[in-house]
Amino acid sequence: MRRLFFLLICLAATPSFAADRAPAWEGKGADGKSVRFDPAQRTRPAVILFWATWCPYCEALMPSLQKIYADAGKANLDVYAIDIKDDGDPVKTLKERKQTFTLILDGDAIADQYHVKGTPGLFLVDAHGDIVYHADTSDPAKVDAALRERLHLSVAK
Repeated sequence: MRRLFFLLICLAATPSFAADRAPAWEGKGADGKSVRFDPAQRTRPAVILFWATWCPYCEALMPSLQKIYADAGKANLDVYAIDIKDDGDPVKTLKERKQTFTLILDGDAIADQYHVKGTPGLFLVDAHGDIVYHADTSDPAKVDAALRERLHLSVAK
């Protein structure tokens, strides 16, 4: 009985890790240069958005994400818009929408690492490289509130 009690105490004292480590990746930016994401080298949070030019849910979500990016400040948050499953022009689309995210082209292999099957797919990675939020909805208001809470930003007006 003592052994069982000791085992239960040890298990209770063992920290549990709810967050998953974000996979490292490398992709091609809008300028054709390589962009590398290494969770071990994070110094600030990052939002990783898997999107496509044709996706109406992405289009609805991205203005809110742009506002969060502006509110946090580029020195405090990275936002990667990883284009997947697309035959459109993501460079032109982001420009037309006045969105200033770091664009990653042809990101299907990166999406596979994150187990993303469709768009949008959104992850918040903290400054330690851990995934601390994964959007399970495409509702812009819910995603906005969840990101603002985790980034400690005031509620949008």
